[in-house]
Amino acid sequence: MPGALGSSGDAKAGWIRVKPRSSNHHDASKKRRNTRKQEGAKRLGAGIALGGAIQNEGSSELTRDFEAIASSGAQWIRMDINWDLIQRDGPSSYNWAPFDRVLESAQSRGLKVLATILYTPPWARPAGRAANTPPVSLDAYAAFAQAAAARYAPRGVHAYEIWNEPNNASFWAPRADAARYTEMLKGAATAIRRVDGQAVIVTGGTSPALDKGENIAPVTFLKAVYAHGGRDAFDAVGHHPYCYPAMPGDAEWWSAWHQMDGAGTSLRSVMAANGDSAKQIWATEFGAPTGGPSGSFVGEQLQAGMVTRAYKLFGSYKWAGPLFWYAARDLGTSNATRENFFGLLRNDFTPKPAYTAFRAFTVHS
Repeated sequence: MPGALGSSGDAKAGWIRVKPRSSNHHDASKKRRNTRKQEGAKRLGAGIALGGAIQNEGSSELTRDFEAIASSGAQWIRMDINWDLIQRDGPSSYNWAPFDRVLESAQSRGLKVLATILYTPPWARPAGRAANTPPVSLDAYAAFAQAAAARYAPRGVHAYEIWNEPNNASFWAPRADAARYTEMLKGAATAIRRVDGQAVIVTGGTSPALDKGENIAPVTFLKAVYAHGGRDAFDAVGHHPYCYPAMPGDAEWWSAWHQMDGAGTSLRSVMAANGDSAKQIWATEFGAPTGGPSGSFVGEQLQAGMVTRAYKLFGSYKWAGPLFWYAARDLGTSNATRENFFGLLRNDFTPKPAYTAFRAFTVHS
């Protein structure tokens, strides 16, 4: 997950208090606002990014998680299709069962699925490297992507994200490489479309990295994808517009939210320059942690305010696809890392104010 920039703690969101009008006018205005809000939520597709460990949960825990997700009013989930785990034992072996469970839990509750195909099994990666290293042979990744689509398209999955945060060395080790990623994208898109005529191909959601060291900034990375001939390989641009402790829409140069359309050179301006104005940006992860080491997180009330602001603002963009909040539930309770605290729910399943805010946007009239 990306690091927070700036200080932690709750902050004023910048709302302006206005004097209410007469009750009849107020009721009518509230009804219109709620109607627009529900229409925006339906068009937008409010989603939950599950993270990479949910397939390890027992039946009871998995059921509780999905009941909470369904009750939140989410329309989508983003789930890993983890190549490293599915083909751990070799190119002819497949262990789909853990991921089938997650898919079935989602679809039985009417949730649509974005399948993120990522991580490399030991036999396909360089010796001594971890699963976050791209494969030696991109054909091997394309073959797995095709196998995944062949399995899951008949079950109603048609949205596929090609890798995760490929602009960040934490997920594309040891160094981000836009040219190599574009080759992966093109090969996987061709393979998936071969077996799924309804496929929607989303580029790997870019993290809020800087052009520094082994990482590549999102705008720079997208420019390179186009420069290396990737335009026809994708149907939507994936991005992770993390911005905490700032609010969505705040004009901070480092904010991955601001970089979507607010910066002088933005993801949208790069898309327009390449004739892709009609394509959407899918925010395949967004969120903020509520615990961790001092200075690395926001308070629960600010997290809730970010939920409200994010979905309202993203839903107003004509170019917006779904927005996936990361995550449904906190991974743990240790303050040694902020990674434990991105959930709408606490680890013990009790709701944070952010869960109520999410549900207010998607469900309440």
